[in-house]
Amino acid sequence: MILSCNHISKAYGEEAILDDCSFFVNDHEKAAIVGNNGAGKSTILKIIMNELSSDSGDVIIGKDKSVGYLAQYQNLDTDNSIYEEVLSVKQNIIDMENKLREYESLMANGCDNYDDIVNSYTNLHHQFELLNGYAYKSEIMGVLKGLGFTEDDFERQIETLSGGQKTRVALGKLLLSSPDILLLDEPTNHLDMESISWLETYLLNYPGAVFIVSHDRYFLDKVVTKVVEI
Repeated sequence: MILSCNHISKAYGEEAILDDCSFFVNDHEKAAIVGNNGAGKSTILKIIMNELSSDSGDVIIGKDKSVGYLAQYQNLDTDNSIYEEVLSVKQNIIDMENKLREYESLMANGCDNYDDIVNSYTNLHHQFELLNGYAYKSEIMGVLKGLGFTEDDFERQIETLSGGQKTRVALGKLLLSSPDILLLDEPTNHLDMESISWLETYLLNYPGAVFIVSHDRYFLDKVVTKVVEI
């Protein structure tokens, strides 16, 4: 089990939004939460992310598990281009790549501690390969194109984008960061049919768990195997 919500209640004044709400999501499971507008679906996600406090109950996330969250509205405040913003998710791999080039230069020039450098290079190279380091640029391009951006869009500044386009950039960053569980609040709202189809396939093949708020029944029928109803 990667996520458990136990007896969650939340009220605003006298209006009860959630009342004794309990459910769980297993590792690698694809699940949805559905209900009428105002039923508390987005509230649940915010409570899980500790953006809101519940009046009672608790949220348990699996030990050492990472959580990624896509809210409905994104306010990306950055001077980056679309590509630069998404590339930032792979900074750890970029740092590894730069360190590998540094080691290669030292080995080529005959450093004093050659054996130590070779060992460090071998270990780092193995880690780099495990993280699919040689494919990170093509992975970024595939996700951006899948979400409806063209290569001509890659250099557009984030500040010039619409709210829907910023949400697509945020979704791309989230997918590329590969958390153990994705919490997605209406992820198809700003996607065309081709991009929705691409996202369906991506999530079906996603190695982690997925928990989705959506009114798009066709999309949910394609992706999820469990439904939590509020």
